[in-house]
Amino acid sequence: MSAVNDAPIDAAIVEQASHWLMLHWDGPLDAGQRLAFADWQAADAEHRRAWQRLQTLQQTLAAVPAQTARSVLEERQSRRSLLRQLCVVLLLGGSAYLGQRHLPWREAMADQRSAPGEVRRLQLADGSQLLLNSRSSVNIQFSAQERRIHLLEGELLLTSGKDPRPLRVQTLVGEVQALGTRFAVRELQGGSRVELFDGALMIRPGAGTEQLLTAGNGLWFNRQGCGPEHAADSNSIAWEHGRLIAERQPLGRFLEELGRHRRGVIRCEPAIAELPITGVFALADSERTLAALQDSLPIRVHHLSRYWVTVTAR
Repeated sequence: MSAVNDAPIDAAIVEQASHWLMLHWDGPLDAGQRLAFADWQAADAEHRRAWQRLQTLQQTLAAVPAQTARSVLEERQSRRSLLRQLCVVLLLGGSAYLGQRHLPWREAMADQRSAPGEVRRLQLADGSQLLLNSRSSVNIQFSAQERRIHLLEGELLLTSGKDPRPLRVQTLVGEVQALGTRFAVRELQGGSRVELFDGALMIRPGAGTEQLLTAGNGLWFNRQGCGPEHAADSNSIAWEHGRLIAERQPLGRFLEELGRHRRGVIRCEPAIAELPITGVFALADSERTLAALQDSLPIRVHHLSRYWVTVTAR
């Protein structure tokens, strides 16, 4: 692939291409959709490049056993997980992505995963209580020597059971060892965030110095090391009770979080992304939340389709 063709693609165009790909996956386009799709492709060379790149990436299916590929693509949740990660390729550029991560078969075939809008509650064999936030996936490996949970995507909240074996959460950039605790771990771009509410944790970056974290604190870490500690944010796990709590949170970040809990895409116009949001919102009714935002802020919410929402300045 040439350097030009391998370059990252604008995020807005990636969103548009992902919308069209999902419509294709959902079934044959009707006449109006076919015309709109042709107009979209003709409008910009970058539109065509994004679409061609998605088509090329789908050829990775040929390298996956047929039964695995079929079972993944037959599940709507898994198809959306696949789509999200294909879009990461477009945003980063193909070679950059391959240098950082893997293609999404691990997430799609994980031991446990949650659908958009779902909080999955699990009791593990050792008595630990595991909650998966929306769009999250884990593999669980318990042996005679250790208890290990691989966080592949999203966020978990774990209350450890009483067991002499060490309990570890493996992320993309390192691991967290629990020392009798209740804590949350979330995968973020380039690193992992930990919030510790009880007990203690040993944070082990993949190539950095380990750090002990005590109750009431949190931090972000990547493969190279740990960032500064901050007060643990209990609002960050309000999803456990079906709520999203914001305290002067930028609108762009708020909508990104809300989007984790519904199917499809919410796009925020950059000009309004820093508007502050404060309030408590029910995750089970994201449409009501969007309507409330439109009523209280100088914004307009556009539903381009059931799965595509754009928020712009009024």
